[in-house]
Amino acid sequence: MTASLDDVCAFWERSPLASADIGADPGTPEFFATFDALREAEDCEPPWLQERVYRLAQAAGKRVLDIGCGNGYVLSRYAKAGAAVQGVDITDRAVEISQHRFSSMGLTGTFTRINGQVLPFDDGAFDVVASMGVLHHVPDPDPLVEEAYRLLKPGGEMIIMLYYRYSWQYQVLMRMKRLALPSHRGRSQADAVNMVDGAENPLGRVYSRVQARALLERTGFRATFCEVHQISWRQLLLVPPLAKLASALLPPAGRTPLRALGWNVYVRATKPL
Repeated sequence: MTASLDDVCAFWERSPLASADIGADPGTPEFFATFDALREAEDCEPPWLQERVYRLAQAAGKRVLDIGCGNGYVLSRYAKAGAAVQGVDITDRAVEISQHRFSSMGLTGTFTRINGQVLPFDDGAFDVVASMGVLHHVPDPDPLVEEAYRLLKPGGEMIIMLYYRYSWQYQVLMRMKRLALPSHRGRSQADAVNMVDGAENPLGRVYSRVQARALLERTGFRATFCEVHQISWRQLLLVPPLAKLASALLPPAGRTPLRALGWNVYVRATKPL
């Protein structure tokens, strides 16, 4: 049985983004510092990758919307780059935490709770719409993509991140966990995807590159960028001493062809003129 949007909202309301992995309370300076360091690590979303994905150097003066703003991280980078930003989320907690981040950083941004279907903005109001790690948690992502298309001006871009079907994590590590870990035994592969974000997470999906592009293109977007990332020697080699040796002697796994086995697939697409 597919989870409802209410189920998804209830989970993220009580379990804000990354709160299970970070000891500090969400919204505190300690939480933001830890989250940012994890997010920007070489095996996650390092600054060089962020520039490829978000093109922050070109963001000044642009109007940017983040659908599923989480704790405000992505929008804070756009705001620091000179963009005018707005964030929406289906939880009050995400709106509150994002506001805390912007206040602590001295940034300006507007955050609004939405119902997950309709976005309260005019047609063509934005130059960029981002939705990072969000659409794979939504029972039906198509209405949100259609809303994003409506909200973008002609020539505007939508940027998304989804979990990748042909990743090392999905194809290998999750299957190993289902065999070896008591918490995963008897669980399906779909359950294992859900558990990445918490044992009670009701919905997570994986997408191939083709499926990720199609999610945008069937609404009318034209995909212009599709890359996979988030991989480490620790994930690939499993044995800590080997992973440590590889990390010391070799480039980061994400800077080698092995990045094609990463957990995240990024797609950027343009609304035609």
